[in-house]
Amino acid sequence: MKFRSFILFSALLLMSSAIAQTKNPCNPCSKTGTVFQFNDQMGRNTVTFKSQAPLEDIIGTSNQISGHIAFDPQHPEKGGHGEFTVSVASLNTGIPLRDEHLRSADWLDASAYPNVKLEIKEAKNLKPVKVTNESATYDATLVADFTLRGKTKRLEIPGRLTYLKESDLTKTKLPGNLLAARASFDVNLSDFGVTGPKGMGIIGTKVGETISVEASLVGTSAAGTMAENPCGGKAQNPCGGKAKNPCNPCGGKKKKP
Repeated sequence: MKFRSFILFSALLLMSSAIAQTKNPCNPCSKTGTVFQFNDQMGRNTVTFKSQAPLEDIIGTSNQISGHIAFDPQHPEKGGHGEFTVSVASLNTGIPLRDEHLRSADWLDASAYPNVKLEIKEAKNLKPVKVTNESATYDATLVADFTLRGKTKRLEIPGRLTYLKESDLTKTKLPGNLLAARASFDVNLSDFGVTGPKGMGIIGTKVGETISVEASLVGTSAAGTMAENPCGGKAQNPCGGKAKNPCNPCGGKKKKP
């Protein structure tokens, strides 16, 4: 009897420890705060890139963005972290032949490096812009690793995060509490080995040496809208197959504590 009591007591301790480490059981990848998913199946999240050069200006977009940000609206001073990927094949400049060239080995080499990746390591220097009972907006510096064409560079990106509690108005966009993320930064092509076709001198004349990037994204805390593995990465379900319950992807019915 004493042995059974000991086992029960140990199990309770383990459960308490797990709950303490993961505040949101539907977002097991976040040790602090809530994971907001940005996998909008309607394609309303956008990334825009702009090139300015003497002979040509180019504007391109993508709405095939997947990723997440872990952020605690109750304690914004803790910052946040996250990860985003954009498919190179989804980049659209409005001219199909130019898009084909962009995906070629002379440029972004989509066959070898199919995704552009931004991994947010830290959100620091958060400054409140406007805080109400229903929403809160902060300016922040995002410390991130940007990966393009197989090369990674650490960047410090100015950004703005706006947290919105679920309301009748926000539900017209997405269910759950929302997090809007805005950011802009420059990408120096030479830092990532992007040189264009050899001997043609395109970069600097028809393509800018530096590309400006702007992101406008809205994510949700609603677990039912998660389209991918909540921990990021390639796997849609870390336990294999399709998860019927996104809050419990590895099992069947979830027992109540």
